Amino acid sequence: MDGVTRYLCRVRSNGHEGVILWETGDQGPDRVVTSGPGHVVTFESEDDARRWGASSGVIVSAEAAPLYDLDAIASWCASDDRVVDCSVLLNTWNFLADVPNANDLFASANSAADAIYDKLFHGCNLPAMGGTPGEYVPRWTDAEVVSLKHLLLLGINDFRSRSRSWEAVEQGVADGPGPRLRSEPGR
Repeated sequence: MDGVTRYLCRVRSNGHEGVILWETGDQGPDRVVTSGPGHVVTFESEDDARRWGASSGVIVSAEAAPLYDLDAIASWCASDDRVVDCSVLLNTWNFLADVPNANDLFASANSAADAIYDKLFHGCNLPAMGGTPGEYVPRWTDAEVVSLKHLLLLGINDFRSRSRSWEAVEQGVADGPGPRLRSEPGR
């Protein structure tokens, strides 16, 4: 694809850490790279992802890969903790929204949660948006926190159910439940 830049992202999920590709460009929205049937293609390491990119003729940015700790977010969602870290949760929400699939529960819930998204966004106090760090601290109702936790869990569960190792995708064995963010045992 012309005008596409791919970036590495590290993801911690189900107790394992792996690497995925995220792309942005002139053609269509920013998105997590998926295989034909919509599986999120994962790699064991940044080196594996870069080698795959080089062998596929795909240019991968040399920028440092951010970490999305889905296990930590899922633990927060399952807790009674009401403290909301706007930056971490907004980054996770945006990441999950970039996993292409218009028919999943997360996409449906995401489209109905604009007020919560806006609260998270403004709670980040981004200087580019005229904010000063610590200037705006959102007040969250119990219902909003519960809705936020449910939404994020929908996205995390969708991501986990669709993650497949690049080896499984390349071999065409990624149709059923497969490895999550690591190679199949014995490889």
